[in-house]
Amino acid sequence: MPMILPEELTSKSVIPAIRALIVKRLVEEHGMTQQEAAQLLGVTQPAVSKYLHHKRGAAIRLHGIKAIDEATNEIANMVSSHKAKPIEVMSKIEAACEYVRRNRYMCDLHKKLEPGMDIESCHVCEQ
Repeated sequence: MPMILPEELTSKSVIPAIRALIVKRLVEEHGMTQQEAAQLLGVTQPAVSKYLHHKRGAAIRLHGIKAIDEATNEIANMVSSHKAKPIEVMSKIEAACEYVRRNRYMCDLHKKLEPGMDIESCHVCEQ
């Protein structure tokens, strides 16, 4: 019986989706090159390209969720200022991940990956 933990969904789907939104803001709104965005986020330029072309971070759609849009905007502003400490950026990303979990935005993806999962009676992420 497969059992995908919420933490696995977070690390494999939610974090990449959040990074993709941050990367998009850095490149499109802050005028950064892919290499500059990569250096600021501690990822490679090819990873940034994959985020921008929806080849990475596309398993779960977070764009359009007001709190996530606000968080990724704030993170992009923090990173582009070159003044934010890495721990502050990590904390903001972690808070965004927690918001996604607690508000059940991962449930449909979890159901898709584990069709036998009864997402209506599951409240693991809300605890």
